[in-house]
Amino acid sequence: MLAKDVIRKFHALAGWDTQKQTITGATSMLAGATWPDLLEATAELLSLPLSTVQAWHDAVGPVHGNDKPVNDMDLTELIKKFKGMGMVVCVCTSDSRDSAEMALKNWKIYDLLDAVVTADDLSQDQAKPSPYPLRMLCKKFNAPVESSIVVGDTCGDTVMGRSANAGLTIGVLSGSGLPADLLENGADILLPDVSFIPEFISQISSNKRPASPEEEKQSRRIFRKVSAAA
Repeated sequence: MLAKDVIRKFHALAGWDTQKQTITGATSMLAGATWPDLLEATAELLSLPLSTVQAWHDAVGPVHGNDKPVNDMDLTELIKKFKGMGMVVCVCTSDSRDSAEMALKNWKIYDLLDAVVTADDLSQDQAKPSPYPLRMLCKKFNAPVESSIVVGDTCGDTVMGRSANAGLTIGVLSGSGLPADLLENGADILLPDVSFIPEFISQISSNKRPASPEEEKQSRRIFRKVSAAA
């Protein structure tokens, strides 16, 4: 197999659009798979022992540790705002612990978080989109799953929220997820990015009576319109 054929097949396997230089969508491996998933798939593609591919990965180091936030929002103030609303704020990622902790520390929010769950902490069966991580975190903080809010930009995030019966699952459009994919896979609402969440939560919290089906549909239309315009 020629090198260019291997590269092409790997990009197709992982979900990378070489022309647009972006992830192909919220259901791609790069968007939602854990590193063990990617390494196993790569070893199978190349017909190599998993230990060899793992050694390559280890040599590269924390792949996403130096990633920048998706936009210029003040993440420190945003997390503090969530905490001020009485929320327990956790991160659940398919990335490795080394990469996740490096990125969160670079963003100055690691010490503000109540918990960080990574692919290293879970078996492959327990990782997103399994409901296990959310249920585990809710149990840890003695909170009903129905009171939780899941926020994510991939179908792995939104399916986890739906399958765990989260109180609200928010799809954000600042990452790899496309609106249709997220809505079809568990998102209750779409927002442009996480900075819109405090205002949205304040609005639904101030509603003292249950919304009628028509009011709920109107709310979703409004926020989808905002999302599409962002």
